[in-house]
Amino acid sequence: MIDLRNYRIIDLTEEMRPGIMKVNHRYLHRVDTVSPNRRLELVQFIYQPNDDFMHQVYTETHIGTHVEVSSHLNFDKTQPYGKEGGMNCAEFPIETWLGACCVLDFTYKKPINGVGQSIIAKDCEPVKNQDIVLMRSPYRGRERPYLTAEAQQHLIDKHIKQWGFQGVSWGSDPDGHDVFQLNNIPIIEGLVNLDKIKRQRVFYIGTVLKWVGLDACWLRAIVLEER
Repeated sequence: MIDLRNYRIIDLTEEMRPGIMKVNHRYLHRVDTVSPNRRLELVQFIYQPNDDFMHQVYTETHIGTHVEVSSHLNFDKTQPYGKEGGMNCAEFPIETWLGACCVLDFTYKKPINGVGQSIIAKDCEPVKNQDIVLMRSPYRGRERPYLTAEAQQHLIDKHIKQWGFQGVSWGSDPDGHDVFQLNNIPIIEGLVNLDKIKRQRVFYIGTVLKWVGLDACWLRAIVLEER
């Protein structure tokens, strides 16, 4: 039995505030600022057999804290509707979504002339085989440090289970995130609070819904950090 008193539990999940249509037709306006251009709506209704409140949910898979998998890829981008490829969320084994995690803090890679520095393979040496890898920096936009192709390959060779980030870019190539997905390494987006993690090695949990066909799924991502 795990004694949670021995761990700090750190929530890495963005809070989302949807618009809500109440049963009395009163609409509570959406105040979410995390993904304001993507739909997030609840419609309240009464479930007649029990006369209880329930909700219908209208949203997108790529919103808030979520994980993307390889079925998100378009394998023929020359066509308006290319070929969907790769594995969907339900096809990954459950152990993909939790396990030993290496947290790499690149605060020291300060931008030079407003441009982020590169992350090379040597910077990823603390990563162990089959780790989940989280990377962070306090920088934004062009100032974010970015993964080089050799760093990506180093992580692929380590057979990492997932890659997540906050304030780090997957590289100068706009299709750089495809490199991980082509190797069936899910990408965790929309993480927060990575700066609250003190240790380099923690235990990560961020399971997906077992819905067949999803190219991405919302998460409640947390880490357990030994006290």
